[in-house]
Order: sequence, then C-alpha cells, then structure tokens
Amino acid sequence: MQLSNQDDMMKRTLYYWSRLFAKQLEKGKGYRTLLPTITINICNFTVFHDLAHYHTTYHLYEDAELKRLRPIDDVLEVHFIEMNKFLKAWHDKKLQPLDDILARWLLLLGMVDARKEKVYTEIYEELEELAMKDENLIDAFGTWEELSQTPETRFAYEMRLKAIIDDEARLSDAKESSLEKGIEMGKEEGIEIGRELGKEEGRHEERLQLAKNFLALHVDLETIQQATGLSIDELEQLKRHM
Repeated sequence: MQLSNQDDMMKRTLYYWSRLFAKQLEKGKGYRTLLPTITINICNFTVFHDLAHYHTTYHLYEDAELKRLRPIDDVLEVHFIEMNKFLKAWHDKKLQPLDDILARWLLLLGMVDARKEKVYTEIYEELEELAMKDENLIDAFGTWEELSQTPETRFAYEMRLKAIIDDEARLSDAKESSLEKGIEMGKEEGIEIGRELGKEEGRHEERLQLAKNFLALHVDLETIQQATGLSIDELEQLKRHM
C-alpha cells in the first residue's frame, strides 16, 4: 500500500512489474514458462485526476481494434485503487458493500486513519453488520484485533507510521529550503531549479528513511531494493552504519 504521494507512479509500477515478471525466467527455460504477473497499487492519494472511478485496471491492447492479447500472451495486469476516491464514494452512498466483496475489504483498510490515530466508527459498525454474512470478514476482524495487541506488530506499526510522518515532513522541508535558495537568486529560473532540487532531495531522503525502517525489521535487501529503488550497495552501506 502506497501511503505517500510519489511522482511517476505508473512508471514506477511498470518498473517493479517488469522486475517481477523477468524474475520468473530461469536459465535453460523458454519464454513460454513466463506466467501472467499482476501488480496491485492501493494508494492513499489521487493518482489519476482525470478519472472518477476509484479502481482502474490496465492491460496490453492492440491499438486499432482495442483488442486484448490472446490469453497465453496476456501477461500484464496493473490495478490502481485510490482510497480517497473510494471513501468519498462510500460516504456519498454510491457503493453497495453487501454485493461487492472488494468494497468490503477496502472498507476494512480504510477503517483506520493511522496519521490521526482514529478508527472510523461508522465504517466499523457497517463492517460488523456485513461480517454477519461474510465469514472471511469475521476472521479478518479477529486477526486485526490480535495483531493490534501484539507488541512486535505494534512496534512495526509505530515505526512505519513514524517513517511516513517523518518522510512527508522531510520532503516538505526540502522543497521549502530549495525554493528559498531559488528565490535568493532573484530569478524565475532559480525558483524553478529550487523546486526541482527540493523534489529530488525529498524523494531520496524518503527512500533512505524507508530503507532504514525495513532494515530495522530485518527485511532482506532484495525486497528493500524493490520497495525503495535504492541500489544494493547503498543498502549495504546503510546497514553497516546502523
């Protein structure tokens, strides 16, 4: 789940999709052995400002007839779920969670606002009612309550929340700092350079902090590399200094 806004989400997604897809191919095996790879992005921000629906899906199509590839070649599938659009649709009573299994599970995700340390009681109450007709939802409620009481998972949650808040603050500070440098130059070009520097500095700092949090939880380097885009050398250097 992507909690903070990132530039070029589609390109980032295709990059990670391509790595997962290529990782299947083993020496001595042909391309026919490659299986379809599905990427699902659950975002806590708006990705597509020109699209109203909260769930969008992407495949490979032939341009002229808008026809999908034959099943054996139809290997790419990318999903984007924008939680802010989803919750707005729910508040506007445009959803039917009783008949929509995806809506039920997304309500479970959207029930807690980590940054505000708040559980939305109106969502909780609706889910309790829906759980009476969905055994899997009852099990999920039980697991959620158990995890929330475990010291290890509580620590991981606190670390993740702190990283999110710190990263957003750092990104904002970096943008402001670089913008001030541009203004001091007294030129419009300087202002634009300051903005771009702030974005880049903030993104790199965000990735470093996220990598440190993963290392503290003993996540393997390859997984951290895929999640942050940092090189293995950078991650090993971070690990040595922790």
